[in-house]
This record gives sequence, structure tokens and C-alpha cells, in this order.
Amino acid sequence: MSETCQELQNIKYQTMLLNHNSKAYESQPTIDNIDFFLTSEKEASKKKPWSKLSKADKLKKINEYTVTYCKEKNIGDEQYKELKKYLEHCLNRKKIQRQKDVIYDIKTNIIKSIPGLHYNKNTHKFTLRIKDKKTNTLKSLPPKNKTQNNKHKRKKNKIDTNLKE
Repeated sequence: MSETCQELQNIKYQTMLLNHNSKAYESQPTIDNIDFFLTSEKEASKKKPWSKLSKADKLKKINEYTVTYCKEKNIGDEQYKELKKYLEHCLNRKKIQRQKDVIYDIKTNIIKSIPGLHYNKNTHKFTLRIKDKKTNTLKSLPPKNKTQNNKHKRKKNKIDTNLKE
């Protein structure tokens, strides 16, 4: 068995030399390495901005925000459930995806506010008001050249006068 292992090591060494790889051997995965990798991955995922968070993380942050929002505004349980459902619906419809839509603190991993969120006391409903006014693409185009039309009219007039003669 040691001969096959020795042969295998020789083959690995020769392929390393042929491929110009500097790694002579690969480290074996241990529990310590796996734990270190997982903890570093968790920390890295927490330090992402709002737009880079996964959907599950966004849902957790939204649920935390609904609790604090309802405490600040003294909103009851029914409106709390409705707000939670509404924000999840907005997340699914990609209404609160961008940095502008949600004010999120990366250091504390907490949503500070959602600027477009409004509560209508008369109808007891929540709405998101989008502040970005999209410009009409037709307005941003340059004006149509009127000189081309004049040239075509002149040519038609010349042709008409030539036909009359």
C-alpha cells in the first residue's frame, strides 16, 4: 500500500512540475479550518451593503425594522402584521432593492428607515412612495431638424416648376 501511495505522490509531483504549479501538496480539511472558513464567511456576509444582501437576510432585517417601527409609531398588532406582509410583498416585487429605497447601516446591520414608507390613518394601509421621477426619453432626445424638411420642399418645388415648363 505504501508503494501505491509513493507512486501517487510521484505522479502528483511530476504533474506539478509539468504544469508549473508551486503547490507541492494540498492541505487536508480539518475541523479548525472549516470552522475558521465558516466564521469568516459569516462576518463577510454581514458587512455587505443593502443591495448585496441575500433575500433571506433582507427579510430578517425587514422583520426587525417592522418591530422597531411599530414601537416608535405606537401601531397595533393588526397593522404590524399588515406592515410585515406589505414589506415582504415589496421585497418580492423588488420595490426596496436599491440603496436609495432603504437607509441601512452596515456597521450595526440595522435598517434605520425606509424613506418612502407612509401610513394612511384613514384607510389604515401602508404605501411606498417612490421619489425618483423618471425622465421621459423623448424629452431627452435632440429636436428634430427642420432644415431637412425645407430642403425637401425646395426640391419638390423645383421638380414641380420643371414639370410645368
